[in-house]
Amino acid sequence: MERVAGGMVRAPRVDKRRAILDAAAPIFGEEGYERASVDAIAAAAGVSKPTIYSYFGGKEQLFRESVADSAMKQNAQAYEAISRLDLSPQRWRASLHELGMQLVQCQRNECGLRLQRMIASESARDPEVYRTVRAKAADPIIEALAGRLAMLGNAGLLDIADPALAARQFLALISAEIPELTEQGTKKVPDRVIRRAVDAGVETFLRANRAT
Repeated sequence: MERVAGGMVRAPRVDKRRAILDAAAPIFGEEGYERASVDAIAAAAGVSKPTIYSYFGGKEQLFRESVADSAMKQNAQAYEAISRLDLSPQRWRASLHELGMQLVQCQRNECGLRLQRMIASESARDPEVYRTVRAKAADPIIEALAGRLAMLGNAGLLDIADPALAARQFLALISAEIPELTEQGTKKVPDRVIRRAVDAGVETFLRANRAT
């Protein structure tokens, strides 16, 4: 509670935009874009329908922002893993393997799988969904990883000519076998099997970018 002039107490101000996004994510996730209603989202958020339109303009933009927001939350774990990459000469190789596994695990949890399916299905209907998620979630992850790989290159531990390209290649290689192994996320696979696939991807990356 917040105390104001005259000793009166009032409730803290509600971040309506945040409340709308938090309410929209599970509704879009369960119902999909077509079946989800703005009325239901407004009721869940505790706001009026016109309030949603004032913040987002309409259902289309709300959906884009909701998916991007979910992706950003999902990527928080990935950011943390990238920031912990050990750049020391003794540990950097093992740390890259650990990072690869952590990044793939971020994609394999229930929220991550649902988000991937939603992006894949709705991007065909509205390509702006993919572009919004790319700008707000995927690109920052690539930028963060590129920065760490550039440091390994500057230290002479890897040959990194284009850090952004190297980051994309790293992410592609560690994930290359995952869709087939998990049957597009519909099949549970032991961690040891996933780790073997991730380690193979990391080793391919290391061979391709070996310092000479």
